[in-house]
Amino acid sequence: MAKGLYDKQKAKFIIWHCFVKLVSMNKECLACKYQKEPKFEILRTDHWNVVLDTNQAYLGRSYLTLLTHKGSLASLSDEEWHDYEEIVRKLEKAYKEVYGAEPLNWCCFMNNAFRTEPFNPHVSWQIYPRYKTTPVVDGITFDDPRFGEFFDDYARKVVSDST
Repeated sequence: MAKGLYDKQKAKFIIWHCFVKLVSMNKECLACKYQKEPKFEILRTDHWNVVLDTNQAYLGRSYLTLLTHKGSLASLSDEEWHDYEEIVRKLEKAYKEVYGAEPLNWCCFMNNAFRTEPFNPHVSWQIYPRYKTTPVVDGITFDDPRFGEFFDDYARKVVSDST
């Protein structure tokens, strides 16, 4: 009798585990969704794309997102890591030469993917260029009053298609 009870519990566990996997595969991934029609894409490689954020409180704030849906840094292939390294070199050089950004903060925050179950993380990086000297682009000033401190994630300067 105990064996029959154990088998039912095991079967319930297996069914529940399969259900959770099925639901998590169907949960919408915002990173995947945004990659289909990126609004302000500035770079795309075989493995990554870089898209400007509409919030430009920090001039050049952008997202670097893995094109393949993977949920952890440990799951990246050697090719994806190498491609990432090349993008970091190119972007840091370009931001510094064009706008005087130094440093670029690279943040891999995937907390939003863990707010509700089933969890569905997607490897991506938020890029926050920082400015000791205030850049001005097309007459728009991009202040960085907290230079040298952690960035203010609540700061807003929204750009549009026409900006």
